[in-house]
Amino acid sequence: MRNVYKCIRELIFLYKKYSRAEKVFFRDFIYDVDRKLVYLNNPKVACTSIKKSMFGERQNIHAYVPSVRELSAEMNDYYKFTFVRNPYERLVSCFEDKCIQHPGDPCWEGFRNLLEVRNFNQFIIRIYLIPNEQAEAHFVRQYNLIYDKKGRCLVDFTGKVEHMNEEYKSIRERFNLLPLSHSNRAASLTDRNWMDYYTPFTAWLVYRKYKKDFIAFGYEDEYRKLKDYLKNRKYETRN
Repeated sequence: MRNVYKCIRELIFLYKKYSRAEKVFFRDFIYDVDRKLVYLNNPKVACTSIKKSMFGERQNIHAYVPSVRELSAEMNDYYKFTFVRNPYERLVSCFEDKCIQHPGDPCWEGFRNLLEVRNFNQFIIRIYLIPNEQAEAHFVRQYNLIYDKKGRCLVDFTGKVEHMNEEYKSIRERFNLLPLSHSNRAASLTDRNWMDYYTPFTAWLVYRKYKKDFIAFGYEDEYRKLKDYLKNRKYETRN
């Protein structure tokens, strides 16, 4: 019980810290002047493959690509696109990559003390407590990435990574891009089903925090599927 109270006190302290913090979230627009093309970078959603498709194989593709945080007036006529992902899978990918496989990643610097955990339930609870305005791009709401404060969409096309082969094809052909490499730096350490990471409580937390993502991008049914899966898993365990 003492450990539970200690954990609660730590979480309250962290919540107060981040609720008082200045805004740190920013967008990352990858642009190609020659093609008049802009990709709104969405981490953990095939972003490495898309960058390589636009600029070719590079030793450090993330550092190589030209990017801006705000679009200039001359980019108004550029074609802008991005891709989204099931919020549940996106967070599992984020956890495996940044907490398990690459905990020293520089992009995690400002959140290392908060999210340096190897327990997925703790990870989700801590993510839940971080205000979206202070969220890092890997776990910010995708809705806030793609829509501005006035609710205006910042891109011309939003695809779903689950349908990427079909939906990216028209962009690739229109702008003469390279085929997708399907590289995945954060490939799962095991063959574990991503659904097995969740409990009914953490599934609810994610749905509550990312509800706009589920609704805006057509993932609402994923919450029902996950609840049914967890319910059946519990039944199978009992039997």
